[in-house]
Amino acid sequence: MKVTVKLTPDEITVCQILGRMRSLIARGANVKDAKVGNQDGMDADVTGMMAEYAFAKQMNCFPDLGLSPRSGSADGVLKGKTYDIKSTKYKTGRLLATKKVNDDVDFYVLTVVNQNSVDIIGWAWKHELINKNNLKDLGHGEGYCLEQSELRSVV
Repeated sequence: MKVTVKLTPDEITVCQILGRMRSLIARGANVKDAKVGNQDGMDADVTGMMAEYAFAKQMNCFPDLGLSPRSGSADGVLKGKTYDIKSTKYKTGRLLATKKVNDDVDFYVLTVVNQNSVDIIGWAWKHELINKNNLKDLGHGEGYCLEQSELRSVV
């Protein structure tokens, strides 16, 4: 069962600024854009920041607001476990990860970002997503994929 997190106009503004700044810093440091799909990289970074912020808000933990260039690190820590937030704008979106395995992550979370809210769809342990049985090519190269129905509920 999904959880919807409403963001205030001020929270959205903070996420937009941080997302854009992260994008500029990462590209300036030659960090490869690891998004899956053909969306604009800066838009993807803003969407990702909104998702990260909303998850932290819902779970009562502090979001990573850092602006240093990074590649492949976790997005936060919850109860001693590291997580990676995956975001999409598609209501039927899937939990996706590239074939580059992130050693810093314990579990993955799927979110759907709307204009002023974020739906936290569900989550999966790393070994549940990063599994050769989950390799699929959705038109942008092969990667790991789980359907929403295969995810654990956040409530």
